[in-house]
Amino acid sequence: MNESDLISGFNDLDQLARVDYRKSLPALFSDQPKEEAVRQLERLIGVSLKAPFAEPELQSKPSGHSQAYRGWNLDDQKFSSPEARSTWQYQTLEAIWREPENAQQFSTLIELARYAHHERGFFGYLARSLQKYICGDPEIRKVIKESVKQGEAAGFNAKLLSPEQLVQAGGLTLGSYLVGHVTILGLVGAPVIAGVVLLFYTLGVDAFCSWVKDTGDLERH
Repeated sequence: MNESDLISGFNDLDQLARVDYRKSLPALFSDQPKEEAVRQLERLIGVSLKAPFAEPELQSKPSGHSQAYRGWNLDDQKFSSPEARSTWQYQTLEAIWREPENAQQFSTLIELARYAHHERGFFGYLARSLQKYICGDPEIRKVIKESVKQGEAAGFNAKLLSPEQLVQAGGLTLGSYLVGHVTILGLVGAPVIAGVVLLFYTLGVDAFCSWVKDTGDLERH
């Protein structure tokens, strides 16, 4: 993980936001309450994970649930293509599926994907995997909290968001740390790293861990 990776990941999420929400990623945070912006960021992370296995479909009106103008229709056949199997998305989903509790519930990776179904469902499984590494590890939580405090001291403000600001606030340092200490994040692509860093800077690690703990059955819409 280097500066160009983090900026590239941010820009990838920004491009998704511009099509799915018809707003830039910074505008998501400046134009609406933080809670809704975080929810949409989580969905965009899920989109980046789901995209190789889905067909995008533009809509004339936003979804009544997600407020997105583009849906992502899961296509089971794409899981068997050599191109899809070589992606970081496939490797990440396979690692999530092989976690004991998921492997016991789903006999194949496709079954897990079908159950996750919607973009926030894909994010939900990633979040549950992150929980195992982060939420029960006091040292990792401490590092994230310190990074968030340093970011605030450096002037991080989600309503004035830019990739350069995220780097200057310490996002690169945090992203590199997470890649090195959270196994699942060693597999993911730059959009997920950028999204997770922004999520922690905006939401905080305690709120993230409480959300995952309280969801029970994962958000599937």
